[in-house]
Amino acid sequence: MTAPQRTWKLAESVAPSDELLQFLGDDALLATLLTRRGITTAEAAREYLYPEMYPVTPPEELPDLNIAVNCLITAINLHQKIGVWGDFDVDGQTSTSILVSALTELGGDVAFHIPVRAEENHGIKIPYLEKFLFEEDIALLVTCDTGITAHEAVDFANSKGVDVVITDHHELPEQLPDALACVNPQRTPDDHPLHGMTGVGCAYKVIEALCKIMGKPEIAAAQLDLTALGTVADVGQLKA
Repeated sequence: MTAPQRTWKLAESVAPSDELLQFLGDDALLATLLTRRGITTAEAAREYLYPEMYPVTPPEELPDLNIAVNCLITAINLHQKIGVWGDFDVDGQTSTSILVSALTELGGDVAFHIPVRAEENHGIKIPYLEKFLFEEDIALLVTCDTGITAHEAVDFANSKGVDVVITDHHELPEQLPDALACVNPQRTPDDHPLHGMTGVGCAYKVIEALCKIMGKPEIAAAQLDLTALGTVADVGQLKA
């Protein structure tokens, strides 16, 4: 069998700025690599190479985030059952893991559901949702990496007296579902640092804010490995 012919495409040459070269001690190779990645100034390079210098965007800049956090605090304090509804891809599974792990450590009573692809596919199908809500006696439903177009499912949950918080990153519909909170980075301006986040990034930001308020930031910090995994797997934006 003849091997397919492949043509190498060479990247166009770039010229690092004098400012960047000076900051990197005239390391031309590193300066060129950073320039190819759009990092052209000393300030940008400092933030990229030294994580402690990177200005993290406050999670509160996400629309509805404070509402979502307050809902979670109320559910935890009242010992209400929190149901996490995720997705079956890596982004969805890491989102689910972060929410379940952190909420449990914070004292929450948590159950979760990850759809079986062969039976449910993506999204929130009402027959499976009804079973989940009934069997687990859910009081607060939290979605991750899904839900932003789930109008019928949200309406169904509301009809059963279940509050809904959506965390998702997919394209926004013309009208948002009737949830208590719709935390979605696409609700920010296109040039906002959080706009390109994945579902796991969105879930992490909720947990980051929640843990800060509850005085346990170390619980959120422990979830950064899963956040990175889900982000890379979903080919998402690492910088946020």
